[in-house]
Amino acid sequence: MNYLWKPSSKLVENSILKNFTKYIGLDFKNNFKKLWKWSIDNPEIFWSKFWDFSKIIGTKGNIILEKNKIFNKSKFFPDSKLNYSENILKKRTSEVAINFLSEKGFEEIISWKDLYEKVCRFSNYLKKTNIKKGDRVAAYVPNKIESIIAFLACAKNGIIWSSCSPDFGVQGAVDRFKQIEPKILITSDYYFYNGKKIIILDKVKEILNKIPSIQKTIIFNYDKRETNKMTNYTNFEDALQNSLDENFERFDFNHPIYILYSSGTTGKPKCITHGAGNVLIEHNKEFMLHCDIKNNEKLFYYTTTGWMMWNWLVGGMATGASIFLFDGAPTYPKIDILLEYCQNKKINLFGVSAKYIDHLKNEKYECKNLDLNSIKIITSTGSPLADESFKYVYDNIKNDVHLASIAGGTDLVGCLVLGNLFSNVYKGEIQGQSLGIEVDVLSDVGKSTADGEKGELVVKQPF
Repeated sequence: MNYLWKPSSKLVENSILKNFTKYIGLDFKNNFKKLWKWSIDNPEIFWSKFWDFSKIIGTKGNIILEKNKIFNKSKFFPDSKLNYSENILKKRTSEVAINFLSEKGFEEIISWKDLYEKVCRFSNYLKKTNIKKGDRVAAYVPNKIESIIAFLACAKNGIIWSSCSPDFGVQGAVDRFKQIEPKILITSDYYFYNGKKIIILDKVKEILNKIPSIQKTIIFNYDKRETNKMTNYTNFEDALQNSLDENFERFDFNHPIYILYSSGTTGKPKCITHGAGNVLIEHNKEFMLHCDIKNNEKLFYYTTTGWMMWNWLVGGMATGASIFLFDGAPTYPKIDILLEYCQNKKINLFGVSAKYIDHLKNEKYECKNLDLNSIKIITSTGSPLADESFKYVYDNIKNDVHLASIAGGTDLVGCLVLGNLFSNVYKGEIQGQSLGIEVDVLSDVGKSTADGEKGELVVKQPF
């Protein structure tokens, strides 16, 4: 079968993936399957080497993998210590760390230096409010910079974060948050979607009535140029008036960082708790080895705070990349608003759902007037990317781009299968498995399927 895209030899030679193979002293002759096989056959060596290679701040410890016969009781890095936010906030420069664009057209930015300081101030506020390690904070928030400041402050203090986007509705929020008994609710006054202004404060009273554990509600203005009076609530900006708390206590590798939720198609959404070290090293691996994301590059994933791709995007900052947020409908006020954002900000990784690409294709959109030269990788997830949608991207969006269909889930807040720069891109196909994760496709009788055969996606070893 003919490939749609082949990485140039220069791209391969300069890739982080190639650097990693040199770092571990093994030459797989740019054969990804062989590298992946080595990584699953030698999990302790792979994860230990990658910890060092990705320069994780913390104490690695002496044990890499504590095996247990029960699959989910195996523990990685059981004696390691780290702080997630310390690894995200490595920079203190005046360069842009996060850029926000609303569908209404206004933008906000924050530098690495300001982000660090605001996280430290909000962290101090949480300590003064007597919110301790292991307590839960619920966030019913639009995709804004304030949401990330609050999350990183929680992670810095060992507080467990849980977010969902305001489009979930009151019952959707209560079904999720009530289970985790949060002490604080963080929210905003309103947001926009598809040209409509939607007031969140109307829903907050109902949520507070239904979740008695919430002791305090903190609210930020969607538009910082407005200063609506927040009676009965704490204003987020007031909480940022505290002095800096620059103590980054290091917690266990598996210390919980956030709670995500299953879709809720069978009963109430089920809580899925993730460990700080687990997501840090996994996201580092996916961004660096699979997406080739380097320091100072720019990441933009169209997501809400209720989708795991929000957590994934924030994780990308550990590579030194800046992240770009968009809040609103993906095709409002015009069909190519997201692509125009990519052009204007010179985005390097552009992430969307497969449905978005299908929509552009169905609308026969052609990207003729935009300069998307900066985009080196487009990632697509949420559902399989159809054969014709692969071809559509190369014919109508950009012909020289690494198009990676990626798949994983909320239960690992990462990818089981995704892209890499040692392999070509073929229509309708995902390039390969995630390094260090033994992923297979099994038949009904539990046998590995041949290429092209349908089966169940299975993880065969702890990761």
